[in-house]
Amino acid sequence: MNKAELSYTFAKEHVIRASALLSLLMPQASGIGIGVKGLDGRYLLVSKALETLFGKSLEQMTQLTDNDLFPPALAARLYCSDQQICAGAAASSDELDLSINGQRLHCLWLKFPVMGADGEILSIGTIMLDINRQEEAEDMRQALERLQQSNQELQRTLVELDRLASTDKLTCAWNRRRLEETVLNEMERLRRYDHPLSLLIIDIDLFKLINDDHGHVAGDQVLAELATVVQATLRITDSLTRWGGDEFVVLSPNTTLSSMAMLAERLHKTIARTLFPAVKHLTVSIGVAECICGENWEQWFKRADAALYRAKACGRNQVQIAPETPQRVGIGENVSANFVQLAWHPAYECGLALIDTQHQRLFRDANDLLAAILSGRPANEVAALIDALIRDVVQHFKDEEALITAAGYPDAAQHAAIHRRLVDSASVLIARFHSGTLPIGELFQYLANDLVARHMLGADREFFPYLDSRRQSATPTPLQPVA
Repeated sequence: MNKAELSYTFAKEHVIRASALLSLLMPQASGIGIGVKGLDGRYLLVSKALETLFGKSLEQMTQLTDNDLFPPALAARLYCSDQQICAGAAASSDELDLSINGQRLHCLWLKFPVMGADGEILSIGTIMLDINRQEEAEDMRQALERLQQSNQELQRTLVELDRLASTDKLTCAWNRRRLEETVLNEMERLRRYDHPLSLLIIDIDLFKLINDDHGHVAGDQVLAELATVVQATLRITDSLTRWGGDEFVVLSPNTTLSSMAMLAERLHKTIARTLFPAVKHLTVSIGVAECICGENWEQWFKRADAALYRAKACGRNQVQIAPETPQRVGIGENVSANFVQLAWHPAYECGLALIDTQHQRLFRDANDLLAAILSGRPANEVAALIDALIRDVVQHFKDEEALITAAGYPDAAQHAAIHRRLVDSASVLIARFHSGTLPIGELFQYLANDLVARHMLGADREFFPYLDSRRQSATPTPLQPVA
């Protein structure tokens, strides 16, 4: 792939689109090194100055990381500034003394985030300035300030456009597009983890008469006021959508049919008691349905709509439950908001196959345990998953200690001591769980959060710069399948 094709591919992935000034800077700043790195640390695009400095073509430069280009100590410093950007810093800088291909440089290394349309960081922009070239450095500093300002203005515009595109103008509730996007994600959570999911449909009784008797302006005022009343009654995790006309939909994750029915009755009574200036009082009919695992969005909504139709056919001003309701025995009724699924991201990789493969396996172990807890699996199955997670952790710690010692990580002994403390604490908690003195929720929080996620994404990242994936040839050791 030639340089033009690489630039086109990069632009097509929306990295340049989110910070247009960068693409304008690159051809003009011939004496200044400019590049863009992915969140995994690999370069995606570099200026001619960086190609010349490192004596590599664009094709060679792309996919390399700072570990490939710099000594471990310098790579570690650059990695820390990358982490600052990923953590939300608007910019970071570091003065470095470099010796590249016999050329000694004292340079300023600047980093800034390249944002996507959704406000998330897509990549990291990097600028290398020769401190001795003060005039060019000042020009680049000013250009970087303009770039950051442009990025911030663009993000504010994109956020506002997205809000307008997903919000009903009259009521400030969600519109259909926003609801249907959210529903698909929530239904996937139901399918994978048995998180209950319910909705209700609200229809204003005899709304046509309001428009006929009081006019459409009054009708619009009633719709806006009703949305405000409903929104004030909902939980923070619930969402309100204007489905169309005088119909509204409330979507409630982690909510069973019985809980949703109580919410519907509360809404029904609250609306009946509310004074609407344009019409005094009004009533609503509500249909309620919990999603059944295996049905699609259209089938689920059709059942809720059938319940609403029955409420209107039976005289309006009431709540009706959908037919074919799921038979539950409290599964997910008290799902803790603190139970979070661990989602793997390529940015977590260190580049060494053995460690990355085992880290991903530990994420899967934790998620399998969570799914078993939330779905009410038998105690012996949960215990087997706990044992499998600990077994995989111990094997991973053993392999990791050998690798970081061989890589020359200076704090390898201290890291091994952290491993021992984590496993010892886990053993104590597991013993308490088996004796019935520790709730499963507390044990899961320690295993998934402290033992796996926090350690992996915190202490482990300290040794990443010392791992050279070009020299390590370790083959992933397949961890034993869960019994």
